[in-house]
Amino acid sequence: MPGINTTGKPSPSDYSLGRGAVLFGTVDATTGKPKEYRHLGHATEFNITIESETLEHQSSREGLKVTDKEVVVSQKASLSVTLDEINFENLALFASGEADAALANPIKTGSAVFTLGEAFKGGRWYDLRDASGARCFDLLTTSPITFASGSYAEGVDYELDRVLGRIFVINRGGAGLDGDTVAITVAQNNNAVATVDRVKALVVSTVTGALKFRAENPANGDHVTEYQFHSVNLKAEGDFALIGDEFTTMQLTGVAERNELADPTSPTLTIITHANA
Repeated sequence: MPGINTTGKPSPSDYSLGRGAVLFGTVDATTGKPKEYRHLGHATEFNITIESETLEHQSSREGLKVTDKEVVVSQKASLSVTLDEINFENLALFASGEADAALANPIKTGSAVFTLGEAFKGGRWYDLRDASGARCFDLLTTSPITFASGSYAEGVDYELDRVLGRIFVINRGGAGLDGDTVAITVAQNNNAVATVDRVKALVVSTVTGALKFRAENPANGDHVTEYQFHSVNLKAEGDFALIGDEFTTMQLTGVAERNELADPTSPTLTIITHANA
C-alpha cells in the first residue's frame, strides 16, 4: 500500500526492499530551493539515522529514584551513501574538491622543451613538462622525444609512459642518460587530447547542497517514494581502496540541515509518494 495505510490492518504492500537512485544538486542562495540535480550513479547502500538527545528528570521523593519525565531536547537526521561509480565529480565530493577538464596539454598545439636542470638519476621517473611546468600527455607513438645532444636509445637508456608523458631513466651505472644533463624536446601531437580531466582535492571547506533519494520498491510493484533532504553537508567517510579485490567504493556521510526557504512545513526532510506512482 503506497503512502498512508488507511485500512488499519497489516498489509504485505507495506513491505519494502531497498532500491533506488541518489541525486545531488546545488541550492539557490536566494530561494533556498534546489536548482539542477546530478545522478550520483549506482549506490550500493543508502541509510538514514535519526538521533535523539533526551533530558531525564528523576523523582527523589522516595527511596528508589525513578524517572518521572523525559524530554527530547534535540534531534538530528544523518545519512550515509556508498557509491561505486568512481567518476571525477564523485571523487570531488569525496575529496572536498573541484572537478574540471581545464588541464591543458601543451603538445596538442606545439612542441615542448623539458629541462631538468640537473643530472638524471638512473632508476627514476620524470614527468615531461614544458617551460611553464605544464604536463605533456599523449606522446606520439613514434619519435615522441628528441635530445638536445647525445645519442640515447629507448629500451637501452630510457623507457616512456606515452599516455601520462613520463620518462624512466634506466640505471646504467652512470652511462648513457643516467647521470647526463640534457634538454628533451617533446614532439607536437595533433591527435593528442587538448585537455585532461582533474580533481583539485581539499580546496572546498564544505560541500553543501540538496540531496534526493528516489526509492523504487520491488516488494510493492516498483512503487516510487522520494526522500528529499533540503540541505545536506556532505563529507567523506572511511577508506577509499585504490588497490583491492573488490569493486572500489566511496562512502559519503552528511547531516540534514534546516532549510525553511525550501519547505517551511518540513524544512529538514520531506518524504513524499503518490497514489498512482
